[in-house]
Amino acid sequence: MGFWRSRQAFKFFGMSLSQLKLLVRPPLRPFEMGSLEDWPAVEQKLGIALPAEYRDFILTYGTGRFASFYLVYNPFSVCKWLNLHQQVEQLCQQEREFKKEFPSAIPYKLFPDRPGLLPWAGDENGNYYYWLTEGPPDSWLVISQEGRGEGFREYGRCMTDFFCDVFTGKIDALCGDYPESEHLVFEPINESEKKT
Repeated sequence: MGFWRSRQAFKFFGMSLSQLKLLVRPPLRPFEMGSLEDWPAVEQKLGIALPAEYRDFILTYGTGRFASFYLVYNPFSVCKWLNLHQQVEQLCQQEREFKKEFPSAIPYKLFPDRPGLLPWAGDENGNYYYWLTEGPPDSWLVISQEGRGEGFREYGRCMTDFFCDVFTGKIDALCGDYPESEHLVFEPINESEKKT
C-alpha cells in the first residue's frame, strides 16, 4: 500500500511540491510537523486516508501562515483554529446545519459522506478550502467556498497544483491584488511557545 501510494502521489503531485518549495521557501525549523510514523494514527482518527501531498506539505512546512494568506489545517497543531481534526468537525457540522435550512446553497455532500467536502484550509478573508473526496485520496481536487462572495468554486486541481497556479497567476486567489512577491513567504505559528 505504501509503495502504491508513493508511486501514485508522484504521478499527481511530485513536481508540484518541488515547485511549491521554490515559490514559498519552507521554514528551517517547522513547528508541529509530526513524522511519517504519526500519520496512520491521524488517518485512523479521521476515518479516512488523506492525500500524500498534504502529508508531505505538513512534514515540510508544519504550522503557519502560508504565503501570507492561507492557513492549512494541521493535525498536529495545538491551536483549535489550525487543527485539522477540530476544523473538520466544526466546519462540517456548521455546513450540515446550514444545508438543512438552505439545501441549494451547498450542492455537495459533506464529510464523512463520500464523495463529500472535507475541509483542509482557510484564509485571511474567511474563505474555506475543501477536497472533494471522490476516488483515491491522491486524486482529490480543490473546491473553495467564498463566504461573502460567489459561494463554491471547483478548480480541477490538487492542493499543491492549486497553490502553484495561484502563485504564478494562472488562477485568481480569493483576494484582490494577490499575490505580490512579498506575499510568498511562510510564517511559522508556534502556539505551544505562547502557552509557556
